[in-house]
Amino acid sequence: MRANEIGNLVNIGAELRVRHHLKRLSLKDRLPLLHDLIPYVDSTPKSLKFFRDNFSQEIGALIAAQYDYEKAEKLYNTAKGMK
Repeated sequence: MRANEIGNLVNIGAELRVRHHLKRLSLKDRLPLLHDLIPYVDSTPKSLKFFRDNFSQEIGALIAAQYDYEKAEKLYNTAKGMK
């Protein structure tokens, strides 16, 4: 799935399908796709809620690592281990 397809699916209510697709991806594959999805995160209140509830840690790690995927992966894994 591409970013624009995922953005559209979230907006029409297929959040579960999108969540399952993204969670099945390895973190190495998920981070670049989430990077492409950042413009869609706040496109609607529904989209914002979906990404906040499901992928805020990954997106936060991306932003904190200035979109360096390796650094973001390390940050995410460190944060995940602290839970």
